[in-house]
Amino acid sequence: MILDTLFIESLSNFAHGLSTAFFVYFGINLIFFRETNRPLRILGFLFCLWALQDIKDLLLYVDAIADSPYYSTLLLSVDMWAVPFCALFLLEILYPGFVTWKRVLQFELPLILFSIVYAITGSFGVYWASIGYTALLSLVVVIVIVLKVRKYNRYVRDNYSYTEHINVRWLMNSMSILAVCLLLWLYTCTNVSHLGDLFYYVSSTILWAVVLYFSLRQEWIAGRLEPDLELDSDSNLKEEEPLHNGYSFMSAKLDEYIREKEIFLNPKLSLNDLSVEMGTNRSYLSNYLNSELGVTFYDYINSFRLEKAKEILENPDFDGSIESVAEQSGFNSVSTFRRSFQKMYNCTPSCYRKKVLEEI
Repeated sequence: MILDTLFIESLSNFAHGLSTAFFVYFGINLIFFRETNRPLRILGFLFCLWALQDIKDLLLYVDAIADSPYYSTLLLSVDMWAVPFCALFLLEILYPGFVTWKRVLQFELPLILFSIVYAITGSFGVYWASIGYTALLSLVVVIVIVLKVRKYNRYVRDNYSYTEHINVRWLMNSMSILAVCLLLWLYTCTNVSHLGDLFYYVSSTILWAVVLYFSLRQEWIAGRLEPDLELDSDSNLKEEEPLHNGYSFMSAKLDEYIREKEIFLNPKLSLNDLSVEMGTNRSYLSNYLNSELGVTFYDYINSFRLEKAKEILENPDFDGSIESVAEQSGFNSVSTFRRSFQKMYNCTPSCYRKKVLEEI
C-alpha cells in the first residue's frame, strides 16, 4: 500500500513537471519565436500564465505550506486566476478582437479581489465564494460557446466555399475535455490527493495540447465579427438590385457567369471574392443565395464542383485518382469531396466511376 502511494506520488510529480515544461516551451514559443497571429499570441500568454500556476504549485512540496490550510487554500485560490483568461481566449476565437486590456481586467479582477480578501481575512467563506464565481463563469462561457459555435459555422458556410480549418467544430470536443478538467480541479480543491493531482495535470495538458493542435491549423477569420456574426457590406460596391417577380439580375446571370469563368475551381473561393469579381454587393449576393435559392454559399459553389467532378468521372479517357478528381474540380479536401459526392449522388466517387466504365 505504501509502495502504491509512493508510485502514484511519483507519477503525479512527473506529470506536474511534464505539464510545466509543456506550457513554458509552447508559451514562450508562441509569444517570441513564431510568426503568429492575435489568437495564437493570446494562447501563448495563457500558456505562460498556466506555467506560472504550475511553478507556483511547487510551494506545495514544502511541508510547512502543504500542512497549512491557510497557505494551501491561498495557492488554490490563485489557481482560479487562469480560468477567466481561458474564457477570454475561447471568446476571442468566436469574436476576433474581443480581448482587450479592459476586458482582461474586468474578467480577472473579481478573482484577484477574492484572493486578496482571503489573504487578509483567512475566511473560507471567501474561498468558497471564489469557487462559486469561477464555476458560474465557466458555465456561462461554455453555454455561450455552445450557442455561438453553430452560428459561427453557419457564417463560414454562408461566406466561404470550404470549411476545412476555418470552422470551429473542434471547440465542442475541447469543451468536453474542459468540463473534465474543471470537475477534476473542483475535486482537488476539496479532496487533496496525489491521484487527483495526477489526473488533473494529465487532463489539463491533454486539453491544451488539443487546443494548440487545432489552433495552429486554424485559418483565422480577420476582422471584428459582431455577435450575430455579420460583417458590414462594402460601401464601394453596387447597391442592391431590386427583385422583379421573384427574379433578379443575379438569378439570370449568376449560374452562367460561374460556369463560364469556372470560378468555382478556386478551392478557397469566398463570397467576397465572387462579389468583387461580379462587381455586385456582397450582402445582396448572400441574401439572394439564402432567400431566393435557399442555399448557403458553401453548398452553392460545391454543387458546381460536384458537376465538374461528375464530368471528369464520366470521361472514359480519364485515368487519374480520386484525389486528382477532387483537385481538378476545385475541392479543398478529398474527404469533403467524397462526403459531398456521396450525399449528392448516393454513391461514392469510386463506385460511380466503376458504374460508368461498366456501361461503356
